[in-house]
Amino acid sequence: MAVQTLRIELLGTSFTIQTDESKEYMDAILAHIRRRAQEVQKSTRVTDPLKTSILASVYIVDELFRERTNRSSREADQDELGRAADRLIERLERAISDLEPGPGPESPGAP
Repeated sequence: MAVQTLRIELLGTSFTIQTDESKEYMDAILAHIRRRAQEVQKSTRVTDPLKTSILASVYIVDELFRERTNRSSREADQDELGRAADRLIERLERAISDLEPGPGPESPGAP
């Protein structure tokens, strides 16, 4: 995607950035930041924009770290499930091969 200029207005501050992300994507990010900043202001009574921004950043990074931890945990669970499935398949294959008749004496009348 081509680089575009985007004007941001957040916590009483306006500035312009350049990004190669879509406007919709950036709007979603900014909406999330605004929601977190409003939550900080409501729950802490902090009104200073810098402090609000820092606290909102801490909460957002906390979300990111928790998601990474959860993803790592889910991936480890999936790996373990895969290993368990492989073990079960091996056991099934052995059990099936034990049930199959092996080459035995030729039956009467065989050429």
